Amino acid sequence: MSSLHFKSENQSPKKSNKGFYVALGVCLVAVGVAAWTTYDSVVKYANPQDTSSYSTSPTGRTQSGVYASSKPEEAPQPESSQPQSVAPSSSKPAASSQAPGNNIPKKEQPAKATAAKPESYVFPVGETVTKNFSGDNPIYSDTMLDWRVHNGTDFVSKIGDPVKAIDAGKVTDLYADGNLGNVVVIQHSNNITAYYCGLGDTFLVKKGDSIDAGQKIGSINVLPIESVEKPHLHLEVKQSGKLIDPMSLFK
Repeated sequence: MSSLHFKSENQSPKKSNKGFYVALGVCLVAVGVAAWTTYDSVVKYANPQDTSSYSTSPTGRTQSGVYASSKPEEAPQPESSQPQSVAPSSSKPAASSQAPGNNIPKKEQPAKATAAKPESYVFPVGETVTKNFSGDNPIYSDTMLDWRVHNGTDFVSKIGDPVKAIDAGKVTDLYADGNLGNVVVIQHSNNITAYYCGLGDTFLVKKGDSIDAGQKIGSINVLPIESVEKPHLHLEVKQSGKLIDPMSLFK
């Protein structure tokens, strides 16, 4: 009996020590948890977290990987409970820029057409042509026995036939030419200058004279550069300094 009692007395201190350490460990864990909770609360309070950094990334992409719109959505404006004021419309209708009936043309007397009087040119001699104006196209010359351009129109006539001015104008020159014979130059209207070539030695006008259409200026003689051909008047015409077909005036 004494031995059993001795053992029980020796074992009781061990059990009491073990319970003490367990209780102490639980207390330490509780204190640590309480301290961590307090520290975390203090840190969050002192440094509030910026939630904008979690909403979008620097490239505009959200955490889920979907790109967010660069333009923030506008919050819907609440409708005002008060009706908006509307400016009262004028009871008078807006005046039209045109008085009634202005767009209706008034009945007027038709204007009389005053057509410009066409320029009338007189044939210098007969109307029969032996050689036409060739422009830039060479034609054969029976006198010169070669191909060359013909700068005028040749009208059939006889030696001594009178030559008339094709239009009113002013005599600007009289001269003798080795190829064209005696020449009278007359400045007519519309910048027309006429050269009457192959005339006789007697001129019926002088330089500076103002003449009328159809007025006689000389008579037919020989044109040296076309002497083999029958007698004719060689007429050259320039308009604004450029040679043109003389027949275009009579057409």
